[in-house]
Amino acid sequence: MQYTFSFLGSSISYSIAGKKGPTVLLLHGFGEDHLVFHQQVDALLHHCRLVLPDLPGSGESTYAREVCSSIDTMAHAMHALMQEVCDEPFVVLGHSMGGYITLAMAEQMPSRIAAFGLLHSTAFADSEEKKTNRKKSVEFIEQNGVFPFIKTTIPGLFGEVFAADNPTVVGQLIERGRTFSPQALIAYYEAMIARPDRTRVLQSAEVPVLFLIGDIDKPAPMADVLQQVHLAKNSEVKILRNTGHMGMLEQPQLTSETITAFIDRLN
Repeated sequence: MQYTFSFLGSSISYSIAGKKGPTVLLLHGFGEDHLVFHQQVDALLHHCRLVLPDLPGSGESTYAREVCSSIDTMAHAMHALMQEVCDEPFVVLGHSMGGYITLAMAEQMPSRIAAFGLLHSTAFADSEEKKTNRKKSVEFIEQNGVFPFIKTTIPGLFGEVFAADNPTVVGQLIERGRTFSPQALIAYYEAMIARPDRTRVLQSAEVPVLFLIGDIDKPAPMADVLQQVHLAKNSEVKILRNTGHMGMLEQPQLTSETITAFIDRLN
């Protein structure tokens, strides 16, 4: 069922699926909406209660610069949402930019987090090279618009073999990207550039932490993420072979099995 929630001028759309087990918040990444998890929902709803929002400025949620230009403010928005739907500590799993928000949530209100996971994401701040590349992307959006940017960028998130063999999957993600405003994408880039290193959140975590890693992931390279997995006291690591940045779509069954096992071990 679809719901809406208001936060600092943004109307946030979210859905809830499943009724039993722990509450699990799934946060999508940059240039996506909650439908990026559609192949996991059927498997997970029998194990937990799923909350699937469109982040402010994405999907059916409206854009508000005050919210979208800060990872911390988007994290506050998600905490406010969860106050509406869940009284007990919950699990939060974030993909890519959603992982940055997950870490901010764990830092802001650790008592509310029962466990968390980084799906193709990192606790490291952007390197100077990464910041430069993000700024170049902002310039491209300003000069060429959203769809040319999405059309150019999305295929590179997947492993080359998968992208070549599954043009429909890649094309569907590109088409959904048409709905983004340039203001939202630029604000996300500003938020990601400004975010701090949050390895200390992993070091201080008293709850289980899941790392889902693609071995050929370019935006969140395996070598970088593997430097972080030992920081958490109770970490679980799953490496998806021959997989880029989009394990939910490239390896949907294995991704679902990994998340399901992680959730079931919390009981």
